[in-house]
Amino acid sequence: MTARLFFRLVAPALRAALVCLAALATGGCGYTMQPLHRGDVHSVAVAIFASKEFRRELEFDLTRELVKTIETRTNYKVIHATKRADTELRGEIIAFSAPVLTEDTRTDRPQDIEVTVTCWFEWRDLRTGAVLARRNRISASGSYAVAIGETQDSATASAMTRLAERIVEAMETEW
Repeated sequence: MTARLFFRLVAPALRAALVCLAALATGGCGYTMQPLHRGDVHSVAVAIFASKEFRRELEFDLTRELVKTIETRTNYKVIHATKRADTELRGEIIAFSAPVLTEDTRTDRPQDIEVTVTCWFEWRDLRTGAVLARRNRISASGSYAVAIGETQDSATASAMTRLAERIVEAMETEW
């Protein structure tokens, strides 16, 4: 095959592929090259969340999960001294529920139970006072099955991990 014949056969296909690639690169396909998190924020002070719930230690569990999630999924450094941080994340657990999903019809014992934790949070820039993100109601759930030895504690831990992930996702920049 000669070079002339090769370019006559391959060039139109190559040109069409380049046009498609350029259209995808500049089109609104839903992807961005921008970072997910703000570049002007370097540190976050995470206050221990308050709690209106009677169940003890929920606020500590959520705060611990938040710190872990922020440090593993973002470029922010968690700082415990509010005076040295660029921003502050604070909030409050406002509801904890564990309704029975299914029960054994012969014994009336619960088989599957879902734990749901609901909170509000606010992420504020301490340098300017601007609210960077706020959700009045955000929740996450975890379920457990008594029959296979799962406990409410394991479902609560799962719900706290998911809630921390959702809060950190809400801290992402708008597209």
